[in-house]
Amino acid sequence: MEKKLFLVGPAGIGKTRLIREALGARLAAAGGFVTERSIDSEGSFVGYSLLPAAAAAGVAGFTPELYLDCRCFPPEKDHEVFRQTGVRLLEEAIWYPYALLDELGGYELVIPEFAAALLSCLNTDHPCVGALRSPEDAELLRGLLGLSDRYPAKLRTLLDALEHASDCLVAELREDNADEVRALLERWCAAYAG
Repeated sequence: MEKKLFLVGPAGIGKTRLIREALGARLAAAGGFVTERSIDSEGSFVGYSLLPAAAAAGVAGFTPELYLDCRCFPPEKDHEVFRQTGVRLLEEAIWYPYALLDELGGYELVIPEFAAALLSCLNTDHPCVGALRSPEDAELLRGLLGLSDRYPAKLRTLLDALEHASDCLVAELREDNADEVRALLERWCAAYAG
């Protein structure tokens, strides 16, 4: 079983849900990061925040850092969240039993400091599991955020590198193969997140 496993597929298909279900209580031991929808005190959608991976297991004490504010249009990006916190979480990931990178493939790929830390993290033999944005979703995001053509090219480069790495498996999640991908995740968890 490859040490690195990434799910790729369209937004909303359930990549994050499947990963979190497979990890279960082991999620509390994860290094890396998760992205979460942020809601204000009235229950209205604010945007997306970055958190340490363990926060997804309910580990307390972490403050979400808003990196994409969707209360305005176009949404406002805060690169510093990835330049500082994102880089730190990637660098610290090796101190945990495994890393969870959920989700990769957004505009963070064009932030040089984050891209370098991600490459360094992926070039270790440390176990890693995560979700990747699909190239189709990248095109939609590029239009929504007004990103340059560099962004989808960076995602394609990342996907190509992961698909050709000897210790990495990129599994496409579709509606017709969710059970197969769930079994794959469970095997990965038994091997590396146990």
